[in-house]
Amino acid sequence: MKKVLIGAALGAAAIYAVSRLYKQGKLDGFCDDMNKFASKAKRNLKNVADVGKNQVEYIKDRVEYELNNAKESK
Repeated sequence: MKKVLIGAALGAAAIYAVSRLYKQGKLDGFCDDMNKFASKAKRNLKNVADVGKNQVEYIKDRVEYELNNAKESK
């Protein structure tokens, strides 16, 4: 129970400190940096998904090509 109370007190203190910094405008640069980071991460994730999709399509085409070649050679 003691750990829960200490954790709650530390959490409340952290929230209070962050709200004070926000009201003073000291977190504006941090918020902008985090927004840029989130946008960059989203773009990179989309790029990774697109590359994966392209690889799957390429493998599918290669398998179909090999199957067609195998049927024609028989």
